[in-house]
Amino acid sequence: MRSLVYTSTQTRPISDSELAQILAVGREKNTRMGVTGMLAHRDANCIGIIEGEDDVVHERFEQIRLDPRHTNVRMLCDDPVQQRSFPDWSMAFQPLDPLMRDVPGFSDLFDADRPTDVEFGVSRARALLEWFRKHPLAPLTNQGASDDEVPRTRALNGAIAILRDGGTTAFTIDTVAERGGMEASEIEELFPTRHALLAAAVERWTRAVSAPLLPMISERGTIAFLHALLAAHIEEPGLMRLLASTLATATDPTLAGADYYRSVYGEFRQTIRTALAADVSTGREPATMDPERGAQQLLALYDGLRLQALLTNDTDPVDAFDRAASRMRRGWSEQYEQPTYWDTPAAPSR
Repeated sequence: MRSLVYTSTQTRPISDSELAQILAVGREKNTRMGVTGMLAHRDANCIGIIEGEDDVVHERFEQIRLDPRHTNVRMLCDDPVQQRSFPDWSMAFQPLDPLMRDVPGFSDLFDADRPTDVEFGVSRARALLEWFRKHPLAPLTNQGASDDEVPRTRALNGAIAILRDGGTTAFTIDTVAERGGMEASEIEELFPTRHALLAAAVERWTRAVSAPLLPMISERGTIAFLHALLAAHIEEPGLMRLLASTLATATDPTLAGADYYRSVYGEFRQTIRTALAADVSTGREPATMDPERGAQQLLALYDGLRLQALLTNDTDPVDAFDRAASRMRRGWSEQYEQPTYWDTPAAPSR
């Protein structure tokens, strides 16, 4: 098994819609090839980490090297490893996290006056890889924060790390403070209650996963977006467990945060309804499909498969979603007729 680190420069700016497709296609391609890793970028400069079986890693790197969107592709490290650093991520994508400034040598890698000797790049790449190992959620927690928001980002990084590793039972302001390298009083200045911190962490984590994929709605349609989002969520079972618990909370108005989580789900549902209406107007989906009912059906499928994936070991939610959504779309092309299940006579007794 190998871990390969490389840098490259984009030959042209990549639009949000292109990024969404790179994420979706790259995630599925890497999954098929057994590749894991991540890609970070600052402006046009990228650093990527690919890990997997030797020949597969080299094949994937060659594909990147020949990709016309990349130039100045340089391999920095190509090391044999005993285990993966990113076993759960087929492709994590990270614009520059404000905490990245803490990483020794990150900016130096892209400095026009950087030393040209090979060992310089190798040492910087290994320092970066070690930082990502210690901060495995960094690729998921960037929100483009400004300098004065770095303490907030550090607190939320710590919160998501606790939620990912131990769930809500391990989640307290004290454990988050310890994980984020902060004092509890610093976090309480930003988030006065445990619920406020939890809600902010849920929002950041979900947005970090979904926001890069949103352009797929207009480019490929609602179902393609939900397919890509489901594939992204499968790589974060901790997030799926957290979302399941927030949905349960939203059903009980006496619990703290119920109204908030219900409103968040309502916004997501409205996003899907609006997207389906746009699909109908553009001819991507048939005019016989009512967007309101279509959203209900799609989310019943989407939410149900996420729950099944948490409760069973034999559910491939992405494949199941594709199969069911394909059949659902065919049904949307037909006029609805009231079902007659109850009119079927019972089998005669013998």
